[in-house]
Amino acid sequence: MKTRTQKDDDGMISDMNITPMVDVMLVLLAIFMLTANFIQKDSLNINLPKVAAADPDIRESTQVSMTRDGLFYLDGIQVTETYLLESLTNEVKYRPNIRVTLSADESLSYGSVSRLMGLMRRGGITRIALSVTQGI
Repeated sequence: MKTRTQKDDDGMISDMNITPMVDVMLVLLAIFMLTANFIQKDSLNINLPKVAAADPDIRESTQVSMTRDGLFYLDGIQVTETYLLESLTNEVKYRPNIRVTLSADESLSYGSVSRLMGLMRRGGITRIALSVTQGI
């Protein structure tokens, strides 16, 4: 009977021990899993208005945000007003029932928020949800 260290008749090793490779892969997997918890996404500094009840299904929609400085963000990426309109118009072509969640800083005026909602309506968006925090 051959052992793992014995060679075939041709002088080649026929078995390979993969245990060290599996051990290294498991250690790497554990390292990646631990460090993934410490990676943070850049977040927008938006103070959302507080209400008694909030919609729990916000994550399933496209996110449009407006900061107190009047900057627009589409799914966390800063965009211009023109690009936002073009992107929403193109998205409506592929997803006609798209739902957009609008996150606007509570210090913004009613006119700024309604202007952004009008821009989204011009892009063909018919389902707009306002993002708020629960806590009154």
